[in-house]
Amino acid sequence: MNILKKNHGLKNPTKPIKKFSVDDKTSHETFVKDGFVIYKGIHENKLINETRQLFFDWYGRLEQAHNEGKIEKDINGWAVSILEKFESTPLYNSLVANQNMVTVMQGYLGPDVCILGYDALWINVPQNKDPVLKKVQHTDAWTGTSIHSIFSKTFITDVDQYNGMCVSPGSHIQGLIPVKNRGIDPTHNLEFENVNLDFIESGDVLIWHPLLIHSTTGHSDKNIRMSITSRFSSTETPFSTQERALGYRTLSVGPMNQILRLVGNDFLQPMRTYGGFVGVDRRMNKVYGYSNYKMQTDYKELLKD
Repeated sequence: MNILKKNHGLKNPTKPIKKFSVDDKTSHETFVKDGFVIYKGIHENKLINETRQLFFDWYGRLEQAHNEGKIEKDINGWAVSILEKFESTPLYNSLVANQNMVTVMQGYLGPDVCILGYDALWINVPQNKDPVLKKVQHTDAWTGTSIHSIFSKTFITDVDQYNGMCVSPGSHIQGLIPVKNRGIDPTHNLEFENVNLDFIESGDVLIWHPLLIHSTTGHSDKNIRMSITSRFSSTETPFSTQERALGYRTLSVGPMNQILRLVGNDFLQPMRTYGGFVGVDRRMNKVYGYSNYKMQTDYKELLKD
């Protein structure tokens, strides 16, 4: 097993790792082979810059409150609060559910895509020792994610040699690796390459299979790293117990399920719409986009305080 030593025990990639564009379908072959893919250009620079500015502003307020003795130093807790506040902003939906992200996930999961509840914001600050923010080699299948889901991490900042992500290419093909106390069971004497993705830049999106072995590089001595992790799945595949409990939000519905909704229900009673209007409730128009209902005027702006 690769142990992270003082020099991090890391290897730089033996060959350059490609960053894919949204429409480059050769990414699927890389995903099957390596278990992870890096995308560039999913998000507009303006969106990333505004998100980063907001996060640093909120983080700065909490740090100031700590310096004034009002709150304890709890970076993980601060990240939870910042993300909960962020989820109520328009920026959040643009970041995790924009059309580029949906298109990418449809390529892996099929046309019926959802995002699971409870994203995570990671704030890795210099020399922090919180084990939640410095994880050894592990797989996400250990923590309740089904094998049908895909992880994505959107980087809000650049990473450096010490505060990014490490992956073990191809380790997902070994299936579910034995675990002992949140790490690889040492009794099996398994060794996996530990590649440092220290070239990732703000706005890049890393996606990976839940069986892929990966780890947090650690903490920089000068730079803060911020990133948001989300999980995507198909509504047509089974959910794990944890995923059912956390819930999901549908992002796209495929043609076959569009037809089922127009018919009305899974029991397929005949002639339900014969001689009448074939469509769905206006409230569902954004999900069932092939209905006869056209996009309606959005009146929410008139309802703001």
